[in-house]
Amino acid sequence: MKRTLLSLLFLSGITSLSISAQTQLSGADDGIGYTLEECIDYALDHNIALRQAELAIENSLVGLNQSKANVLPSANGQFGLNSNFGRNIDPFSNDIVTQSISTNSMGVGANMLLYNGYRLKNTIARSTLDLEASRMDLAAQRNNISLQIAVAYLNVISSKEMINVAEKNIEVTRLQLERTQKMVEAGSLAETNLFNLNAQLANDELSLVNSQNQFETSILTLKQAMNLTDNRRFDVGKINVPEPDLQLYPESPQQVYEAAINYLPEIKAAEIREEMALKNIQIAKAVGLPSVSANVSWGTAFSTAAKNLVPNGFDTQTVSATTVFDGQTVPFTIDFQQPAFTQENIPYFSQLGNNQSMNAGISMQIPIFNGFNKKYQMQSAKIQQMQSELTTENTLLGIRQNIDQAYINMQNAAKAYSANLVQVDALQKAFVAAESSYNAGASNFVDYNLAKTNLDRAQANLIQAKYDYIFRIKILDFYQNKPLEL
Repeated sequence: MKRTLLSLLFLSGITSLSISAQTQLSGADDGIGYTLEECIDYALDHNIALRQAELAIENSLVGLNQSKANVLPSANGQFGLNSNFGRNIDPFSNDIVTQSISTNSMGVGANMLLYNGYRLKNTIARSTLDLEASRMDLAAQRNNISLQIAVAYLNVISSKEMINVAEKNIEVTRLQLERTQKMVEAGSLAETNLFNLNAQLANDELSLVNSQNQFETSILTLKQAMNLTDNRRFDVGKINVPEPDLQLYPESPQQVYEAAINYLPEIKAAEIREEMALKNIQIAKAVGLPSVSANVSWGTAFSTAAKNLVPNGFDTQTVSATTVFDGQTVPFTIDFQQPAFTQENIPYFSQLGNNQSMNAGISMQIPIFNGFNKKYQMQSAKIQQMQSELTTENTLLGIRQNIDQAYINMQNAAKAYSANLVQVDALQKAFVAAESSYNAGASNFVDYNLAKTNLDRAQANLIQAKYDYIFRIKILDFYQNKPLEL
């Protein structure tokens, strides 16, 4: 049964379960046993793949916030200190000087993209879709893990029932052994019957041991599926699973499919990625469109070479000249008075205030040739769109095929369960008759043992058929977002 259910699990690949998250297990500590909800909650909280998927969602959220932030203006400041030695150019007078000059410059600039073919807008939309697709992927993983736990949990319950059947078989054999002992002592039966019943009891006890081993294996499988690694006492709660209804399943395969495509996160994720592919095409188109930016900047500077000229009286300057008088060259001098100045350093903050400059402007960049970048980006985006459409189509096809297969499996399981019910009922009556005949001495041990063996085998088959049928019903329920209830 275990292999059958797990095979169906990987075939279906879908489920849903809406339950509140819990991080503590409380069942077996008080002797009650863990409920299915507790096991699923624990598995969801401790599954490493789920935690990785949650981190992927956080990373997608970071990418979305980054794409939104790219719309905001960018602002940068600069601050520089420089020292020049030897032959230099005075940055204020542009004179060539031979002296050491120290300069200090600072400024702030801001730039804002006004238009780039809606590339930023479409990038934000794509990041939003990527985040939503990641959330759908996480939901699908949670559903698959929930169903995996449900399979393991059903196997544990089935193993428990097999133990109960084995214990009842031992009890029946022991009662028969006591009767036979009395009949042998009374001389009604041969002593060989005691030997045969002791052998039968040994076989029943071996069946019990095998059932207990299977139970321990199913417990380990469930714990491993939950990632429960401690050595606490572990058991499942006592659940009285009702006999499944053999009435016709209320929904047809088409109705199940129509419910599934409106619910399953796998389908939603595929459809979202189709929308992402369309956004990629729009982003690629923007590569060939102009981009417009606005910018503004402010700056100032200080230099040790900057000096102020301070008036310092007047200087007399004598200029020699000549003139011609009566054919004679006559030399003479002329005294000129001109203002005198002295140089003094300009204070640091005064220079910063005096040397301020501002700039504002708008620039446009028009793509002319970029190595066919737009062409190849468009081709790649269109191929991605076709791939996403095929992925969605394949997902829908796979879901439809899985539902059809699950429906057939459910019908076959119902038939098998019904046949096993009839068989157990008939073999039960046959065993009662064989037991009465054996106790009356009218039949031998071989007939009694054959009837009991057939009944034991049929009861085991009935348990497997019962849980197989229950699980296959739950598969169809999960496609329709029905809650898991045992």
